[in-house]
Amino acid sequence: MPPPAEAVSRRKAVPGKCIKCKTAKPNVAIRRIQYCRQCFVKASVSKFRMAVGRSRKCVDWPRAKVMIALSGGPTSSAMLRLTADLQTMDLRGKDAMPPFAGAVVGHIDESCLFPSSAEGKICDIAAESGLRLETLALEHVFLPTEDRPALLELVQASLASGSASEQFCARFSKPEKDVPCAEQLRMLFSKLTSPTDKEDMLQAIKTALLVQLARNSGCGVIFVGDSSTRIAVKAMALIGRGRGFSLPLEVGAESQWFQDIVAVRPMRDFVAKEVAFFNCWTRQPTAFVPTFTTAEHRRASINRLAEAFIVELDQGFASTVPTVCRTLQKLETRPDALAAAPCLVCGMPVEPDANIWRTCLTIDGNAPEPAPESNANDAFDITSCLCYSCQSMLRHTMPGARLPGFCTSRLHAAAAGLFLPSENHEQLRRQIENFIICDSDDDSDNN
Repeated sequence: MPPPAEAVSRRKAVPGKCIKCKTAKPNVAIRRIQYCRQCFVKASVSKFRMAVGRSRKCVDWPRAKVMIALSGGPTSSAMLRLTADLQTMDLRGKDAMPPFAGAVVGHIDESCLFPSSAEGKICDIAAESGLRLETLALEHVFLPTEDRPALLELVQASLASGSASEQFCARFSKPEKDVPCAEQLRMLFSKLTSPTDKEDMLQAIKTALLVQLARNSGCGVIFVGDSSTRIAVKAMALIGRGRGFSLPLEVGAESQWFQDIVAVRPMRDFVAKEVAFFNCWTRQPTAFVPTFTTAEHRRASINRLAEAFIVELDQGFASTVPTVCRTLQKLETRPDALAAAPCLVCGMPVEPDANIWRTCLTIDGNAPEPAPESNANDAFDITSCLCYSCQSMLRHTMPGARLPGFCTSRLHAAAAGLFLPSENHEQLRRQIENFIICDSDDDSDNN
């Protein structure tokens, strides 16, 4: 049965008029579709609701408590505005999206590494939404806890001389009580030799803190503000850093890798241009978010180069970002990736034999210098607990770098057999059992 004539006339574009109302002059063109200001804002709200509704298979929204990850940038600020409006608007109709059980704002304070970050303005943005703000500082990862009384310190030692593949070795090191956590964080990043490695470590720390913040707040869902432009850039950068094994988990619409926490990207249908116009026309404030490559040239890091590549290509070919994102939607996580152990650093799945694959296929003339033999006595091999990308990062890290505390927690979980196959965790357990600091050891030291 053909559609009614009224429906056909509503869908037919009127030259020089808005595609929606057919009466007002257009103010913006998105992918060659023209909108007036009012219709564009309404279409953005509807698009956000549809994106959230498509995640019903993974999340029971009426019972879910959501944490909005707010960095202060344009996309996360727009996501906060849309989520707050969705939570308060009067929804009607049988297909209406029910509101969440609750919503909070989560923010990671980066002022320790970037003093120019606008933390005060970010707090004001969260306050305008009417939602409660939960904050953790980056240096929080170095706070000692009961399950991680010691930190992992990297040492360049070979436990098996003449091995065909490199081994990454570490030892337990008690944190110095007189050194503040902020100083320990800065010392870690001073050991990283390139902006790409620093960006990778920063992202790993922020991911771990966001998951911790969500659990502390009782949230089962994290809203991540990745637009389609950002997802396309991120995909290119992840592939360039050798993270293809975990790519579906890091750019997918929903990710359940963290078990009790579901990461949802409700802004995945918005390009950067749409976000900019939405913030402008709704007067949504944003904050400046500095990075390690701010005001640097396009080759400063892999992320910066991937961003320049995608943005410049999209300027000449408007379908670049949608094509990349549609391709990414077809990716499925491999079963062995879902069953793999999490990497000590980034927390993503570790590909089997990643070290052998990297050693055989990676061309790199800068071989790490061996450390003194004295360091090999108390070191143990952590190679099987590192993904390909983190191996490449730690390979160029200067010896003596102390990894964040969550790396120690993941190592203990791997040694306890929570993730690794039985033969692997037994071997790892034997290696570190003499170096695990127990409560009894602390008592004997005090006596």
